[in-house]
Amino acid sequence: MRTLRTHTLYTRSLAIEINYVKVPNAVKNDSNRAVVLDCNYSIRPDDTELVVQWYLNEDLVYQWIPPNKPQSLGLLKDGVDLAYRATDDPNTVYRAMKIMNPTTNIAGEYKCLVSTLGDHDSRMKNMIVFEPETQLTIKKSMDDKYVNFTCLANDLYPSPKLLLYKGAKNDFHSRMRLSITEWDIKRNPDNRKYTMFIVGTDKISELDPGTLIHCELKIPGTGYVKLKSFLYYPQCEY
Repeated sequence: MRTLRTHTLYTRSLAIEINYVKVPNAVKNDSNRAVVLDCNYSIRPDDTELVVQWYLNEDLVYQWIPPNKPQSLGLLKDGVDLAYRATDDPNTVYRAMKIMNPTTNIAGEYKCLVSTLGDHDSRMKNMIVFEPETQLTIKKSMDDKYVNFTCLANDLYPSPKLLLYKGAKNDFHSRMRLSITEWDIKRNPDNRKYTMFIVGTDKISELDPGTLIHCELKIPGTGYVKLKSFLYYPQCEY
């Protein structure tokens, strides 16, 4: 006679669950506009010894241990509005971190870690702090057969992308990319900003006088786009 064994499945009841972490994808450097990083979590009513922490690139920058007031640390010391209240619930009131004026040195991966005596949970999200260019220019040079267009972007952060094309500015389908023959990017070790240039080439025979040449600058991950246009005439330098 066969004996059937029965197994009881136990489902672990989570004491803490982070529902979502809200961190801006990108913010402008030194804009004097505050941003809020929110960590929405749920805990059981009987949980004790709650600790809420925010980390930037693995370094602790914010901590709240009820019933004490929150504190900011490291790169964000004196840079957080410690009076900011995300909710009126005593278990979540100081869960969020309000950064007063983000700058490029505090860009990176933010992690919210919530723990109690019996459990913990964490979520991460990246925030880019970008610095627009100080200058975006197009210049041309010529030989007997070709025209070279140089697009230069100065002092921006993080690393940009440049594209040179000819055609109508607002007509994507009419755009024709120029052949890139040279490019370079350098980073200033003092201010961490980038300077980049690209050189696009086209045959003189393929360029009608009055052709529009465009340089498109993008900072990836930020939605920031800048366009500089140049009206081509063989006799004109600018």
